[in-house]
Amino acid sequence: MGSERARSADLDVTPEAAFQAALGVAQHEKKYEIRAVHNEGQALIIRQKTKALSWPKVIMLRVHQNGSGSSVNVLVQNIPGGPTALLDGVFNGKIAEKYLSGIQGTLDGTVTAPATAVTSHYVRDDGSELPWDDPDELPEF
Repeated sequence: MGSERARSADLDVTPEAAFQAALGVAQHEKKYEIRAVHNEGQALIIRQKTKALSWPKVIMLRVHQNGSGSSVNVLVQNIPGGPTALLDGVFNGKIAEKYLSGIQGTLDGTVTAPATAVTSHYVRDDGSELPWDDPDELPEF
């Protein structure tokens, strides 16, 4: 049984606006560490920082055109190679829902999280920053 959980939301905004809201949430919440951004492909990879004795979670987000609006897809999983627990799937689903709520709040104006422009890149575990060229191919951290 996998612990990854996916959630999605259809929004009545352009994919660019939805992606900027998602990026803003990641930049303004102290618990998130942006590991990869692909502006043209509207993709994010975020590591959620956790408290002591917990393992970080990985949040992968992608925005797609959906008619005149957009679809935001969020996948949350345990950090690769980390331990799993029985309730991880439940917690990962709640993290995905909370992230989507933050995006919706940013778009509604109830949450203040303006995005700061960044170049498409990914950050390796050693701290080096490299360009992320293909949003359909996961970068090697």
